[in-house]
Amino acid sequence: MNWGILGAGSVAQRRVMPAINALEGHAVQTLMVRDACRARDLAASHGASNGVSSVEALLADETIDAVYVSSPVVHHRDHVLAVAQAGKHVLCEKPMAMSSDTCRDMIEACNNAGVTLGTCYVLRGWEIYQRIRDLIRNGDLGTLIELRAHLAKWTPREADEWRLDPAQSGGGVLIDVATHYLDLFRFLAGEIVRVAYMGSSRVFDWPVEETAHALVAFESGCHGSLTATCTVPNGGNLLEVYGSEGSLFLGKTLRIVRGDDVVEEVVVFPDYYSGILTDFAHCTKTSNTPIASGLDGLRGTQIVEAAYQSAREQKIVTVISVG
Repeated sequence: MNWGILGAGSVAQRRVMPAINALEGHAVQTLMVRDACRARDLAASHGASNGVSSVEALLADETIDAVYVSSPVVHHRDHVLAVAQAGKHVLCEKPMAMSSDTCRDMIEACNNAGVTLGTCYVLRGWEIYQRIRDLIRNGDLGTLIELRAHLAKWTPREADEWRLDPAQSGGGVLIDVATHYLDLFRFLAGEIVRVAYMGSSRVFDWPVEETAHALVAFESGCHGSLTATCTVPNGGNLLEVYGSEGSLFLGKTLRIVRGDDVVEEVVVFPDYYSGILTDFAHCTKTSNTPIASGLDGLRGTQIVEAAYQSAREQKIVTVISVG
């Protein structure tokens, strides 16, 4: 599959293009950034055939099969619609958009154009999370009671970075990072129907939240809690799943506890994107639904909308249905 890269920023450079180039049968064909000289330099350093400085030039490349959209969130709608109109499949970085109505426009455009739309909820493509979902669905942990996730890292940003401008990003760590784990909750435990949320900015004094705390209720009746922050050096990620007959804890190791029986193993985590890229490419050829679809992107945005509403109104908010 020949890929176009619309918005070759830091994530595309550090993670996406290396993952594409490492997959058999995949190649970065053309990448686009606004500066023409930088586009040519990035193309040379990432093995791309072309580096261009406009969306129009990118989409004019008839050798491109699919486009990875990683522009500022405010531009996702226009860029996805342009890619769909050009007849190319589109994999959109999360968050899909800043509003659910915008997500619906993107889904409709891709459906009308007959192209596949995927969302980069990359954790769905990791074998370890697919394994955990199987444990839950097979009843190995009994009745699911609670999920907890904690993400702590240190990510200072430049003052002029677009992610710090809510008009371009839609918000801070909740919509930018925690949305991965809210989607993972859905992947593991089903639909989220209610949310209570608080955010804060105490270290970098950003105009968007640096730390996010969310409590969620699932359609099944179980609950979840999530904390994400970009203000803690040497932090880490932790997922806890509690059931009536067993629990599991995923950090650098996976520990499964059932009564007095404890099994622990070291986990080798994959690169972030290879799973989602492989699945998406397969779906473009089979017309299957991607493991992280446009509807999943919509649902993620609906949950984020409900969370921000919860913070504004200081109450638990019901998450509206998909569609």
